[in-house]
Parts: sequence; structure tokens; C-alpha cells
Amino acid sequence: MTDWEQRIGRRYLRETRYQRDSCGDRLTYPRAPLYKEYPAASQRLPLDPEAGQVPADLWECLRRRRSQRYYQDRPLTWEEVSALLWATQGITLATRGYLFRTAPSAGALYPVETYLALHRVEDATPGLWHLNVPQWALELIKPGDFRQPLVAACLSQTFMGTAALACIWTGILNRAMWKYRERAVRYLFLDAGHICQNLMLAATALGLGVCPVGAFFDEEVERLVEVDGQEEVALYLAAVGPLSAGNHKP
Repeated sequence: MTDWEQRIGRRYLRETRYQRDSCGDRLTYPRAPLYKEYPAASQRLPLDPEAGQVPADLWECLRRRRSQRYYQDRPLTWEEVSALLWATQGITLATRGYLFRTAPSAGALYPVETYLALHRVEDATPGLWHLNVPQWALELIKPGDFRQPLVAACLSQTFMGTAALACIWTGILNRAMWKYRERAVRYLFLDAGHICQNLMLAATALGLGVCPVGAFFDEEVERLVEVDGQEEVALYLAAVGPLSAGNHKP
């Protein structure tokens, strides 16, 4: 076997394959709580699951969806933020102790957590916020201007600092690994992709721009949102803002 075939990425895929005579390791993992919250948050702003939504043609939104990197200076409205978050993680059914949402998740475990760096949003303190799903609210982790740390963490991609907000998605490993073990890591990234696609389609319907970001310094992003990088890890980011000239045309 060649050296490149032994590298960690290919080895991980090989060792987490499901086969008829084996469905992976049987190691037992602790079960992480289904939801995360910050009870000591200095501010908690409720989101309206009905706010900001506009009629839109799904097929037209699929045609128009692009990665958009240029944004106007105007702030996002709270209604726009509410609509975008509902599209990504809005609760559509509560049953048997689970909160089913607009995006799918393996086993309805939803190991992906949503953090927002709010730069320009009406009626909201600039800073780092966390989406509390059961309460359907944003809770303030720490106020401040985090545009430059975000740009630096994302390999100097400047649009992360000119956007009105940035989404930061992390994965809580043992929320999924207790059930799916090592293969669960595959599902973390699938879940994050489902969430981001919903964000992009909703933004397209609202006339807003989004650019996903997968290139970042993991530890810098994790320090920013104050997660340990062991049990909760950075997965994906996206910049969001009102569209400006210079973007891809529909």
C-alpha cells in the first residue's frame, strides 16, 4: 500500500465502512446532552419562528444560489436573522423527547451547535451568540467586535469581516458517537452541510448573500467560541449579508 493510501483521511474512511460481517467498533461512548445552553448569558433574545419569511419558488432559489462574498453596509434586520435561523434549525415537530427540525440529522440527534458572530444586526449587541434551540432564542456569550479574529482564523478571507454576521457551526461528538461510534464523525459533517444549504436557500429567497467557509484554523475558531476542540469541535462557517455589487449574477 502506498504512503498516500495510509494517510489519515483514507484510513478513516476505510476503518469506518459498514460491512455485513461488521458494523464498526463496539466501544461504548458516553451520551452527551441533546441540547446546549448558557444559563449565565448576559442577554437572551427570543426569535420569532414566523418572522421574516417570504414566499419563494424553491426551483428558482436553487437556480440562483451562489457563494456571495460582497455585502452592503446596511444591518440585517432581526426578522431576517430569525428567518435564516428558522430555515437552518427551526423546530418542525416535538415528539418523544426529540425536536425535529428543518434540516435532517442522523438519529435526530442534532450534534451540530450554531454560534453567531453578530457584526451588524438591528437591535442586537455585536458579539458572539449561541442558538438555544429549545428556548428558540439567541444567548450572548461575549460582547465585542470579532471581525478581525474571524478573518485571521479563516485564512485572511476578508469577507468574514465585511459580512453582517458569521455563522459558526461546531459538533458535539458524543451526542452522536454514543449511538454511531466512530462512523458518527462522518455524520457531523453531513449534518453541517444540510444546515448550510438551508441557510443558502433561505438567504437567496430573502435577497441576501452567503458564502460558506471550510478553510479555517480549527483551534482559533474553537478559542473564539470557547469550546475545547476535543469533545466539541469546529466544523464549518458561513458569512451572511445583504447583497452588494460584485457578486455572481443569478
